[in-house]
Amino acid sequence: MQSKLSLSQRFQLVRIGWLQRQGSIYFPFWDMVFKYPFLVLFNSILLAKSKLFNTCIVHTIGDSHAKPFIFRWPFLVHHISQATAHNIIKENSTTGSAMYLKLFLSKVDKRRDVVFMIFGEIDARVHIYLKYGQSGKTISIDTLIDDTVARYGEAIKNIKDGGFAVCVHGIPPAASKEFITALPFAGKPRERSVIARKFNEKLKSFCESIAVPYIDIQAVASDEDGFISKYYLADEVHCNSRIVPYVRKAIAMAFEGTRKFS
Repeated sequence: MQSKLSLSQRFQLVRIGWLQRQGSIYFPFWDMVFKYPFLVLFNSILLAKSKLFNTCIVHTIGDSHAKPFIFRWPFLVHHISQATAHNIIKENSTTGSAMYLKLFLSKVDKRRDVVFMIFGEIDARVHIYLKYGQSGKTISIDTLIDDTVARYGEAIKNIKDGGFAVCVHGIPPAASKEFITALPFAGKPRERSVIARKFNEKLKSFCESIAVPYIDIQAVASDEDGFISKYYLADEVHCNSRIVPYVRKAIAMAFEGTRKFS
């Protein structure tokens, strides 16, 4: 099978393999040149200190919304680009998310560390309304949200049942700015805000039902109109690093007495 791969495909596999060993971050080219070497050093120090003092590493597995936790103690970020909550456990997905998830989990010390899942914003911002439009609006938004949360929930439960300490990052509130896209169906800001809120409510309820800590980003990062607050806004979609202290404290409180945080 390997011999049938082209030279460029082989190079890509080698590159991905190296990245996975050194911190599992997939940066654009310029970030690779100027940022990635320092991240390798940061992760090496984090891993060494954790091993020496038996302190918890928070393995942060997610899409681009995991990036605020880069260079933040004690988060070790594993990035799966463009992966959705709906397809996170789908075998042979275009993002390879199921394969990467298994790989990243294999790096986790179950007795010492925490798995921190960050997915679902792409589903809420793009795919749920897209599926709603493609159905001719015959499948309700609520049904599509329920289906997505159920699929994501399956992945979360599988991780917990595998013996990992796991917690879940709620998705950020929608941005108030109009979302420019070439997709045939895309909700208006208010519609996306409603989808994000409902998604978070259902995800929180699911997590509580299986005793998995849920980090409520919506409650902290939304403004009075339900959109993402400018204070926490990095760009049109993502939270900035100001969200990190809140998340770090929430995780430490959730696992107090069972995990040692530096």
